[in-house]
Amino acid sequence: MEEWVISSIKRLEDYIQSFSGLSPDQRNNFKIKKEHSLRVAENSGKLAEAMKLDDEDVKGAFLAGIFHDIGRFKQLVEYNTFNDSLSFDHAVFAVEVLKEDKLIEPWAGEELQEIICHAVSLHNKLQLPEKLNERVLLHARLLRDADKLDILKVLTDYYLNKNQEPNHTLTWELPSAKQVSPGVVKEVLSGRLVSKDEVKSELDVKIMQLSWIYDINFRPSVEMVIQNR
Repeated sequence: MEEWVISSIKRLEDYIQSFSGLSPDQRNNFKIKKEHSLRVAENSGKLAEAMKLDDEDVKGAFLAGIFHDIGRFKQLVEYNTFNDSLSFDHAVFAVEVLKEDKLIEPWAGEELQEIICHAVSLHNKLQLPEKLNERVLLHARLLRDADKLDILKVLTDYYLNKNQEPNHTLTWELPSAKQVSPGVVKEVLSGRLVSKDEVKSELDVKIMQLSWIYDINFRPSVEMVIQNR
C-alpha cells in the first residue's frame, strides 16, 4: 500500500479521534461511518483503475472517497442525526472541514484539491448540475458510484438479516406501509431517482434506494453491482 494511502487513512482516523464524550450509540455510528468511508475509498480506487485513469486521478478518486463523509461526524455530535434536513448539508460541510483543516493538502495540488472538494460537495445531491467541468464531472460521477455501491451492499446485508435490531439511519424511523406512495411510483417508473420529498414510509425508502441504479454512471460500476448481487 502506498505511503499516501496509509497517511490519508491516518488523517481520517486522527480527525475522528478528536471528538470526545461520545455516547455508546454515537461511538458505534462513528465506527460505521469510518468503515463506510474506507470502503468507498477502496471502491473509488478500484473504479478509477478499471477505467484506466492516470495516477493523479486515481489518487483524487481515493481521497474523495476517504473524506466524502467527513462532515458526518460533527453532524452526529451536534444534532445526533444523519438526516441533513434536520441538521445541515453534510457534503457542503465536508468541504468546509477539508479546507479549514487542510486534510487533503499534503497529497494533492491546488487544482486536484478543488476537483476533490467539488466532487465531495455534490456526492449527496439528487442530480448533478448540467454544466460542469469535464474532470469535475468525472470525479463527481465516480464518487457517487463508489458511494452507492457501498450503501447498496450495506442495505442488502441489512434487509437479508431479519433478526437484527432496526437501524433507523437506514430506514429513517418512518412508518411501515403496504403500498408505495403515488409520487414514488411516478418517479421510479419514469426512470428517475426518487426524491426524498416523496418518501412517506419504510417501503418508499426501499424503492428510493432501488432507484439509485438509475444514477450508476460507469460500466465497471454496473459490473460491481452485478458481481455483488
